[in-house]
Amino acid sequence: MRQKQRRLGKLLYALFLCLWGLLLSYAVYYGLGRVWEYAGEYEASRPNHTMDAYIHGLSQNLWDEGIEETVKAMPHEVQSDDEVAEHVREMLSGGISYIRKGGGGNGRAVYGLRCNGHEFGTVTITEVDDYVSAFDTSKFPWSLLPWSIRPWKVESETFDFNGLYSSIEIVIPRSYSVLLNGVKLSQDYIVEQNIPYDVLRKYYERYDGLPTKVRYRFDNVIGSINPEIQNEKGEVFIIDPTRDDSQFIKPVAPEKMERLAGFTAAFVDRYLKFTSGAIDPQYGYQRLLPYMLKGSDLEGRMFDAMDGLSWAHTSSITIDSTQLNGALDLGEGFYILDISTIATTYEKGKGEVESVSNMRVIVRERNDDIRAISLELY
Repeated sequence: MRQKQRRLGKLLYALFLCLWGLLLSYAVYYGLGRVWEYAGEYEASRPNHTMDAYIHGLSQNLWDEGIEETVKAMPHEVQSDDEVAEHVREMLSGGISYIRKGGGGNGRAVYGLRCNGHEFGTVTITEVDDYVSAFDTSKFPWSLLPWSIRPWKVESETFDFNGLYSSIEIVIPRSYSVLLNGVKLSQDYIVEQNIPYDVLRKYYERYDGLPTKVRYRFDNVIGSINPEIQNEKGEVFIIDPTRDDSQFIKPVAPEKMERLAGFTAAFVDRYLKFTSGAIDPQYGYQRLLPYMLKGSDLEGRMFDAMDGLSWAHTSSITIDSTQLNGALDLGEGFYILDISTIATTYEKGKGEVESVSNMRVIVRERNDDIRAISLELY
């Protein structure tokens, strides 16, 4: 009998232990479940969780409503919204990150958006005030925990893509034009004028009206644009950075060369006869005067030379040949003439002397009238 009682007692004890173990296991399981559930809410309530989700969406689409509004408000006179959007997407495709900034507090947090090492926007997130949690944080044991488990949401976002802007500066002849994406820049974009041609620099102090260059600057280029240069005829001109400004000097058309050759023959005849002293200086000067620009350096030099020519010993001169070797069109009616001439003079005590002269003459044409403004022997 006692043996049966012992067995029954052991069985009851074992059942009690099992039941206690089951109750304890359930309590542990339930408690851990609640802890894990709380941990999930806690993780979801961290600001980084909201920002990670925001950055993921932005990285997937590379676009949102705030970016679109920012792009439309940016100055981009020579580019369409779609072109600017493409540059923005290209920039954002390089990877987006965020960094906590100051200015938060009171249920708000501010983050800076970064891409390629540069900040391009700001996002402000705020706690969701009306969130209903599965835990009553005012009761034990949750009231012992010092943090909030309310999730966050994006309150506002701002973007600044000014870092995408680049500037274009280009120096071209005054009569040329600059086009960006087919849009011709007006003179409002000229930031510097009267830039001399490097090949004509020494002439500017003496002669007015020589062609000059201007500098265009355009600051609202997003990304990069290759400017198109057009000459005064609307023809595309490609600037060679390895060459000097002689590349802007155009070859002279055959019919113009014929007119310049006619001027050359008449001008050289009068110039050499005047400077030789073989004719009366006053008469020679009057014959040469219609071929010189009034008030030019050349006219002044010839006027000053009259007194000295009266002492010349040359009694006669014959122009044997005059050759226009070439002409350069400087634009705006200016030309450089390269001239060679052979003349025979007769001087008392020396007899006949043949001389070769090479000269560069700058002329200006206005209303079919050609006048010399400078002459340089070489």
